[in-house]
Amino acid sequence: MKKKLVASFAAAMVLGVAGTSFAASNPFVDVPAKHWSYDAVTKLANAGIVDGYGDGTFRGDKTISRYEMAQIVAKAMAHSDQATAEQKAAIDKLSVEFAEELEGLNVRVTKLEKNSSTVKVTGEARLRYENYDNDNAAVKNTSDWVLRTRIHLNGQINDQWSYYGRLQAEENISGHKDNDDTVIMHNAYVKGALFGTTATIGRFDYIPNFGLVMDGRLNGVKIGFGNALKTELYYGKQQETGGDMWGNWGKNTATHLEVIAGTLKYNTSKTTTLNGGYYQYKDNDNDNYFGGEDTLKVWEAGFRAQLAKDWALKGSYADSDADQDDQAYFAQLDYKGANKSKVGSYGIWVGYRNLEANAAPKPTMDGKWAEKNGRNGGKGYEVGFNYTPALNTVLRVKYVDMKKATDSAAVIGDRDSKFLQAQAEFFF
Repeated sequence: MKKKLVASFAAAMVLGVAGTSFAASNPFVDVPAKHWSYDAVTKLANAGIVDGYGDGTFRGDKTISRYEMAQIVAKAMAHSDQATAEQKAAIDKLSVEFAEELEGLNVRVTKLEKNSSTVKVTGEARLRYENYDNDNAAVKNTSDWVLRTRIHLNGQINDQWSYYGRLQAEENISGHKDNDDTVIMHNAYVKGALFGTTATIGRFDYIPNFGLVMDGRLNGVKIGFGNALKTELYYGKQQETGGDMWGNWGKNTATHLEVIAGTLKYNTSKTTTLNGGYYQYKDNDNDNYFGGEDTLKVWEAGFRAQLAKDWALKGSYADSDADQDDQAYFAQLDYKGANKSKVGSYGIWVGYRNLEANAAPKPTMDGKWAEKNGRNGGKGYEVGFNYTPALNTVLRVKYVDMKKATDSAAVIGDRDSKFLQAQAEFFF
């Protein structure tokens, strides 16, 4: 893409963003005052959206990469609070087109926003209510109110590497459990280019594909590469504490699992994506953690298809090498979806799942087990709704009707349950 073309449509996009005055002199020696792009280039330069090269030239006829174009879009996004509705729409379209490059740049960092600080701070707060109505259980009903707060820290190290940190505090305010208001460093990693790949090193969220197999954090490294066939390789340690891990193996004990995994994603068309994964979990602390074995392996295959403009279908299947209760699958139909930046947007979904106890370590689905117990497994349907009533505010309600999916002798009776979750999220 030629720079003069970039200047042409970028000027139309951000002319109002840059302001109505550009009294400062043109900083580029190779853009004469009589050149057709002089006004646009000067205005964009004075607004900090384009900065040329270190020798004072703009090089308007030089072909630029998608990475360089993404930098221009990122700077326009940083000034979008001054844009008109039409200009914001244009910026939003460009941000979608260059989403992958913008993610690599981490567009919220200070360097791209021309802020005097070196770290960009954002946050979110979530108030969530959960209720399990359990059949054939000693405890018939359990409910909790939980307040979670997260602070996001983004910093640009250099043109290739960035830093991300996330502070988190979670507190049960229902009074049913002991409150824990400890603030922890939930995420802390660096991300950047490494030998032709994108490397993430540190502690990061580990939610491959749709989260059917895992929703947790990994202390280690993730390597991503490929265009048509996107590949991510993982290695590290995952620390979890009992609960719903692997059907309650290791309940009430801290477990440090060594993880070796890889995922694949391939776009077969503009509307359909196939994905897959292979995961190996090894426990180096307790040889009996997996019921006599020290390693358990899982493979996964899934898809997502855009059926129409507002409709999408996704699903996935997983199988572990456990002796029994080793399969999991789900399918979900989505209609639209709430966007925190678009007031009035909403989404509806319906899905079905069948998760046996030993099929996956920690799926992302809330209310995934019957009677809130991983040993029971869980199968049933889910319906949900989300809505954006105000800017940066998203409401969500979901209902799950579950039955046990595991026929183990340890699971007595039907162990059915009905799960309700309602939450409000605020982004700032």
